[in-house]
Amino acid sequence: RIIETVCVASYHDYTSQGQLQVLKEISPPLLADDGAGVLIIDDLTDTGKTAGIVRAMMPKAHFATVYAKPKGRPLVDTFVTEVSQDTWIYFPWDMGFTYQKPIADDHVG
Repeated sequence: RIIETVCVASYHDYTSQGQLQVLKEISPPLLADDGAGVLIIDDLTDTGKTAGIVRAMMPKAHFATVYAKPKGRPLVDTFVTEVSQDTWIYFPWDMGFTYQKPIADDHVG
C-alpha cells in the first residue's frame, strides 16, 4: 500500500481564511486514472474550498473526513460527524506547542 500526503493551506493565522496554497503536491502515479482506487482522508471539510482543490486533482478518489460542515459536505463521500457551519474545532496538531499537565495525577511519562 502507498501512503501519500497532500498539503493545502488556507488558514495562515488560525483566524481567517486566506488564499489557498498547495504546499505539497500529490505524487504523479497516484494522479493516474483521476485517483480511482485512492482513499483521501481529512480531519475536517469546512467551506469545501480545500476539498475542492484536492477533489479536482483526484475526482474519482473516495473522500472521507472526520468532521463535515454543511458547505463542504457535498464534496465528501464519507464523514463521521456533521457539525454546524459556525462550529470551530480545535485540533491538537493546530495548537501552539505548550506544556500540558497530565490528566492523571500520578502519570509517568
